Amino acid sequence: MSTPTLKDRFKIAALAYSVLAVAAVVFLGLVKSAASLTFAQKLTLSAVAAAPIALSLLWEHIKGLKVGGVEFALNEVVAEVSYEMAAAFQELQGSATPELVAAITKVMQQADIKVVAVNLRSGPYWWSTRLYFLSALAEEFTRIERIVFLEKDALRLYIGMASPATIRKALAANFPDYERVFREVMRNTMTYPPNPAQQVQNIGFQWPAQTFRVAPETGAVAPAAEQFLEKDVRQLVSVELLSKWLGNRLETESRSWDGSPASRALYARILTCNAQYVPLLNGKRLEQVVNRIELALKIASAKLA
Repeated sequence: MSTPTLKDRFKIAALAYSVLAVAAVVFLGLVKSAASLTFAQKLTLSAVAAAPIALSLLWEHIKGLKVGGVEFALNEVVAEVSYEMAAAFQELQGSATPELVAAITKVMQQADIKVVAVNLRSGPYWWSTRLYFLSALAEEFTRIERIVFLEKDALRLYIGMASPATIRKALAANFPDYERVFREVMRNTMTYPPNPAQQVQNIGFQWPAQTFRVAPETGAVAPAAEQFLEKDVRQLVSVELLSKWLGNRLETESRSWDGSPASRALYARILTCNAQYVPLLNGKRLEQVVNRIELALKIASAKLA
């Protein structure tokens, strides 16, 4: 490799400062408009915003990754998808089933589980109450960042994804009584000293027995003497209803992948997505979910020729 001239070095410095400037502008914007985010989250989003510029400048110089071949790097940035946790929630009966407790405990103890799949199956199956319950518990007690929606059972046809907080907020807007009941159960199951695992088990035990005050047909608050059970206020979730509730907050962007070894072209297509988690689809079937931020960081740390 030839030694860069002084002019070349000034160009490199100018480009580097431009990347930093983009990151700084994004960070200042987040400071003013996103008070709910932590400092680390604002810093991460700023770096992500500037990463495509840096990668476009370095891309042709990248020959390999520190960890080895490109196919292995893809495995490193694939997010583990939990299918068991959502299934345990839907099967929740009159008590905290062992499957539910085991699924929640696993997710609470393993920080690497960031994605949970909800399969709407081939016919009406998921209840709106259980979907709210899952998203609320995921937000309160786990590090889950996305709930992925699929349909058609084992075919795993991709619908979209959203964060637990987004789903919870959307369902609470359509069914305000869900949020009220959940908060009451949260208060009733608080433990001192705090024991999250025990509280989750208690919540799982109490939720099916809760009563609701909002009439399922009119949406009006019923008299105190008239209460409704979960089966009276639930709706069976369909793709159409899910799209209606979430609207444009349902992330539907994806990239096609036939399972062949990863390539720079695949990386480039993943990095052009806007969302943090990018589903890789074979046709409409979900194969993998890639963490775009982790991929960008791995490529940015690659050896240069």
